Amino acid sequence: MHMVTRRKVLAVSLAAGFGTTAFSQQPIIRIVHGSNAGAPQDVMLRILADEMGKAAGRTVIVEPKPGASGQLAMSVLKQAPADGNTLFADGTGITSILQLPGRLHEWTDFEPLYRVQLDPFALYALPQKFKDFASFAEEMRKQKDHVRIGGYAIGGPFQLLMIQISRKVNGDFSWIPYDSGGKAIAAVIGEQIEGAVSNVSVAKTFTPRSKILVQSGESRLAELPDVPTLKEQGIDIIKYHWRGFFIKKGTPVELIDRSYAMVKAGVSSARFQKYLKESGTLEGTMSRPEMAQMLSDQAQSDTQLLKQLKMIS
Repeated sequence: MHMVTRRKVLAVSLAAGFGTTAFSQQPIIRIVHGSNAGAPQDVMLRILADEMGKAAGRTVIVEPKPGASGQLAMSVLKQAPADGNTLFADGTGITSILQLPGRLHEWTDFEPLYRVQLDPFALYALPQKFKDFASFAEEMRKQKDHVRIGGYAIGGPFQLLMIQISRKVNGDFSWIPYDSGGKAIAAVIGEQIEGAVSNVSVAKTFTPRSKILVQSGESRLAELPDVPTLKEQGIDIIKYHWRGFFIKKGTPVELIDRSYAMVKAGVSSARFQKYLKESGTLEGTMSRPEMAQMLSDQAQSDTQLLKQLKMIS
């Protein structure tokens, strides 16, 4: 009953807001992101965009703009007018990738809007080669940097998490960057690399051809009951890959608020909630000030780790 009431309130608010001339008259709302079509983020965004469009009475489209670890998509937002019609979707890596040499943008160039989803990280490998995480950790101890592990981007959260894990088990590895986690898992299946760091949300696509050895969530997932957590393996790390939205800096506050309400309506929809449950992911909703503080704290933590790794000075 509470959910019905909340959705009714959202619907009334959106209907009032989007019907006024204060909100842009442009018929299409664009969501740009830096992943490939079919990547976990792209799949999530297409479901969410459909529900956002229903709530707002607007056409909402998703445009993958892969390249430069998401920075091409960031450029699209920077070049767009501050009218609320262009949203940029990104995730945890924004505060580390945008501290690396050669970056095109600063993470502070974008206005935080909405944290949508929390997706545990996952280590994928071939089941015929590694029966469990312990056997993979032993391989990293014995073979060191001959163990090839792939994932999205250089200096992003997937690589940084794997570095933290390898230190905990006194092992090592060589990082092979891909432009999507899915491609890294495909490389595992093709026996080009030994492991891939991606997320649990793509498990159904790549299992049983590959196997998740461990995931980084707080507890085991109902959808993957046989997959242990890092904590169960004696590694005191709980970490989620969050995905969310940014809007152009300088956008009027009333348009930011209406964009937030539109996203919230989509996230609250029964269809999107079903997707979260079935994909083993969690809703990440928080207030805009909370998201801004989260980004600031995360950036400071990333700075320390990147300096330790000598990736930045």
